[in-house]
Amino acid sequence: MDKLLQHLQRVGVHYLKSENVLMLEISENRLHLASEIDRLIHELLGELQSSRLEKVRFECPKILLDHLNCTRAKMDIIGERVIYKRSFMSPLNVSTQDYEVWSFSDDNSILFLSEVMGTSFSDAETFLTGMNTELPSQVKEMFTVYIVNNEPVGVVFPHIEPNTANEGRIFWIGIHPKFLGTGLGKNLHSIGLYRLKNDFKAMSYLGMTQIDNMPMRNIMVSNGCIQNNNTVISLQYSI
Repeated sequence: MDKLLQHLQRVGVHYLKSENVLMLEISENRLHLASEIDRLIHELLGELQSSRLEKVRFECPKILLDHLNCTRAKMDIIGERVIYKRSFMSPLNVSTQDYEVWSFSDDNSILFLSEVMGTSFSDAETFLTGMNTELPSQVKEMFTVYIVNNEPVGVVFPHIEPNTANEGRIFWIGIHPKFLGTGLGKNLHSIGLYRLKNDFKAMSYLGMTQIDNMPMRNIMVSNGCIQNNNTVISLQYSI
């Protein structure tokens, strides 16, 4: 499987692997490589029975998916997302807000995340364990909490996407339910961008959100991100 993943990486398909889930992603329309990508994914799915993986998730531009016949036949479409990008070569015109970097393994951190996510302590802990598995070299610096009047109001997880030219991403972002609808989401996102450029030394940012998530789309536009013309289709294969 590792050889197949390395080959996919060479043709532009990035991957992140946790204990149970493999995530594949390509954001470019590499139509000249479509048949090779399709073959590699077909072979990869065929090897799942001998691995510990339970799911494979794949995201690619719709125009590329139209040329991946085997992949379309084997995987289920579960959503559609919009891509936004911005370069950090030009000045980052966002205000610096108060934030703290918390330990991802501390009970208070896990409890706060569970409240923001609206889930159990156990599920939040599982989420952070998966993040640690996928991004072990960065996870200690990722748990970024937005502070307003000495109170935590939201969390954002900036990181550098592995195997890229310092491309910044946000693993997850969320405002505490107490502060939803207060307009603080823009500031929280801007903290993520600020840390990507200044602390993680990212050269650019790539963000994705569900096509119907207009609040998040508006936030990215207000923070200087430009929408890509192509949407990406999310697919999933389960054992």
